[in-house]
Amino acid sequence: MKKVLAVAAVSAGLLLSAPAAFAAPPAEHAGNPKAYLRVMPNAARPGAKVAIRLGCEAASTRDLASPVLTIGSLRRVGPQNDPAKAPAAAAAATVAPAKPGVYRMSFSCGGAQLATKFTVLGEHRQVAKVPSGAPQTGGGPAGHGPLAAAGAMGVLAVGGGGLVLARRSWRR
Repeated sequence: MKKVLAVAAVSAGLLLSAPAAFAAPPAEHAGNPKAYLRVMPNAARPGAKVAIRLGCEAASTRDLASPVLTIGSLRRVGPQNDPAKAPAAAAAATVAPAKPGVYRMSFSCGGAQLATKFTVLGEHRQVAKVPSGAPQTGGGPAGHGPLAAAGAMGVLAVGGGGLVLARRSWRR
């Protein structure tokens, strides 16, 4: 019975708070509630390519800027006459060399200033310490390579033959 009452209380609290969460658009979108700004992916290393999508009326899109992204020209994409959606535009961008961290990207859409965050990732290394010098390819001391190999093969052959003979004598 206590579990049922606890679940009912939590459910009632969520139902009562849900309209407040969806009642008003965020303050940064107040000028144009259909406007949006997305960077995909939202984290990348310097030199990587990212895609930018934004929605806003065509005449009022301006000041698309980011301190770490070199942004190409905007091009309109998709149907531009859907009243339920803001007209969409896209651009390609390259991540400029920058310190790892979170940076702001923004643009103006009519009276609204929209912003999003973009994360520059650090350099990715496969190993902690990069090896230096030429790799050691074997061969042993100079002049002893082929002779030492022939001697080792002879020792293995004699030892293998001795094992076979010893095993035969144990079976008898």
